[in-house]
Amino acid sequence: MKIGIISGSARKGNNTLRVAKAIQRIAGEAMILDLQEYDLPNFTGDPLPLGKESVFQKKFISLMEEANLVFFLTPEYNWFPSAEIINIIHTFGSNSYKHLFDNKVIATVGVSVGRGGRMPAVQLGYVLNKLISFLNLDSVVSPKHFEAQEVTSCISLEGELQENQAFNKGIESFVSYSLKLAKRWQETA
Repeated sequence: MKIGIISGSARKGNNTLRVAKAIQRIAGEAMILDLQEYDLPNFTGDPLPLGKESVFQKKFISLMEEANLVFFLTPEYNWFPSAEIINIIHTFGSNSYKHLFDNKVIATVGVSVGRGGRMPAVQLGYVLNKLISFLNLDSVVSPKHFEAQEVTSCISLEGELQENQAFNKGIESFVSYSLKLAKRWQETA
C-alpha cells in the first residue's frame, strides 16, 4: 500500500509538518508533500494548464496518483482549513484532474497548538466527500478525523511522539484505523 501525507501549512517552521512526520513514523514508508514549497496561484475558475505544472504541482500530482491512502493535514486558522489546502482542492478538483482523487481512502487531520483542530478536519472531510460525490468517484473519506492538539508539547520537530500517552494512543489508533480502512478498500476495489 502506498501512503501520501499532505502537510497543509505553507508557513515556515509550521507544526503541521511535525504531525506529518509523526504519521509517517507510525505508518511506515509514506510520501510527505510539504506545502512550504506551495506555489499555486489563487483559483479564479480557470483550469491549470495540463502539462505545464510546476515542480511543486507535479509533486502533488505524483503523490495523489501513487497513493492509495492520503492523509490531508491542515492547521486550524480561525476554525477553518488552510487557504492553501482549499485552493489545492479547487484547482485539482476538476474533470481534468479527477483521477487524482479516484480509488483513494482519504483521512483528515486538524492541527492546533492549543485545543482546536476538530473544525478544519471535519470541514475538510465534508468538502472532499462533496468532491467525490460531484465527480462520481470511487473513493471514501474516513469517518474518523484526528484532532492533533497541543502539538508542540506532544511531537518533536522530527516527528517523535513525546510522553503524552493519551495523545500517543489517539494518533496511533487513528493511523491504524486509516491503514485498516485502506486495506479493506483495496481488497474490494
